[in-house]
Parts: sequence; C-alpha cells; structure tokens
Amino acid sequence: MLKVEDIMTTKVLTVAPDTSVEDLAWGLTLKGVSGAPVQDARGLVLGLVTKSDLANPSRAATLEHATAEDVMSPVVFAANVGDSVRDVAQRMVETGSHRLVVIDERGQLAGIVSTMDVVRAFVQGRLGG
Repeated sequence: MLKVEDIMTTKVLTVAPDTSVEDLAWGLTLKGVSGAPVQDARGLVLGLVTKSDLANPSRAATLEHATAEDVMSPVVFAANVGDSVRDVAQRMVETGSHRLVVIDERGQLAGIVSTMDVVRAFVQGRLGG
C-alpha cells in the first residue's frame, strides 16, 4: 500500500501569520508553489494560504496591508504520514481540497501532499490495482 509519506513534498514553504501578502506572493512565486501552510512560533499549523487567496479580484483593495493570517483559510484538511494515498485522494475529492498538510506522529508538520502528487503516483503506476 502506497502511503502519503511516499509521495509528499517534505521541503514545504511555510509562512508566519504576520507575513505580508507582498512577501507571501513573492515566496510562492519564487518557490513555484501554489500554497503554503501558516505556522505559529511553536510550529502549529493555523491555516493555509493559496494563490487563489491572493488572486481574488474582489479582495484586491484590501490586500495592500494584509498579512498571511488575514487571507488564509483557517480550515486545514490534514493527512497523517501513514495514511494510504487512496484514502487521501478520496478525502481530497470529498473536501474539494487540492492540497493537504501532512502531520507526523508528534503532531508536527511533516510535509504537504497535492492532487498533482496523487496524479503523478497514478501515472507512474504506483497506486497498484
């Protein structure tokens, strides 16, 4: 059984709640990623901010002095490192989520898994029959 830890990204861009939207946008752009977990000083995941949060034209006027905490989605769907990829893919479909933070046995951020990671595993024939 293929597990989330087998396909997740472990080098995750994370941002602090007080990160400016401008710095956040630059970080996402430079790293070539579409989202980042927002973590507090203890490493607790508070939310998730995505490029969609920044590209919403109805919010453009309010983004100038906004922070990651202001624009993040506070509801974060998570997976555990040992969860099966099939179960996580089903959770993504059910929640409409394109990425899930991955939590280790200690409750700490271990990585992130995206729908693209699942598609890649499928194309590579790693999901099995």
